[in-house]
Amino acid sequence: MKSSVVIIGMFIAATLFGMLLIFQSDESSEAEGKKLNASSLESVLSVSQEAALHRKATSGVKAPTFTLKAVDGNTYTLGETYEKPIVLQFWASWCEACSIEAPTLQKLHERYQGKIDFYGVNLSSEEKQADQISDFIQKNGWKFTNLLDANKRASYLYELHALPTTFIIDTDGTVLDTFHLIDPLEFESKLNMLSEGR
Repeated sequence: MKSSVVIIGMFIAATLFGMLLIFQSDESSEAEGKKLNASSLESVLSVSQEAALHRKATSGVKAPTFTLKAVDGNTYTLGETYEKPIVLQFWASWCEACSIEAPTLQKLHERYQGKIDFYGVNLSSEEKQADQISDFIQKNGWKFTNLLDANKRASYLYELHALPTTFIIDTDGTVLDTFHLIDPLEFESKLNMLSEGR
């Protein structure tokens, strides 16, 4: 009889502990920002991109806020407001399309670094070896901050379904554009419009 009471007590304690973890996870989600959803992304894409990048129209969709550790060991929080617009690209070292777009991203960073901030978000939980991340960054000469999405939290918030995925975010935190691998000239054209619209 005593062993049954102990087992039931342990079961209740484990259940309560699990519920506590779930509630804490929900609270951190709210603090970090709301997840983008399909209708939000559709509204971003339904606005004329030229008008949005020139800041004549807006989707009204706010970029989710998240905090991640970077390759350099510092912790960064992205969300809310910025001094400059942001190019945020999700990538992985094993992603062939990411390797194709990496040189373009580096060239654009060099050209626009005074006007636009660049951040990479590596899906570090999907990398086979940690050194592949730094090798990829070094090989491509990336000088911008790269964050490590070790638990896929940012990927979840941004409804990530393909790599590379790029978001252009305005200074007020509004998502102006989102796309996957695109032609380098089109990518540059988007950033030209963005920098001219300031």
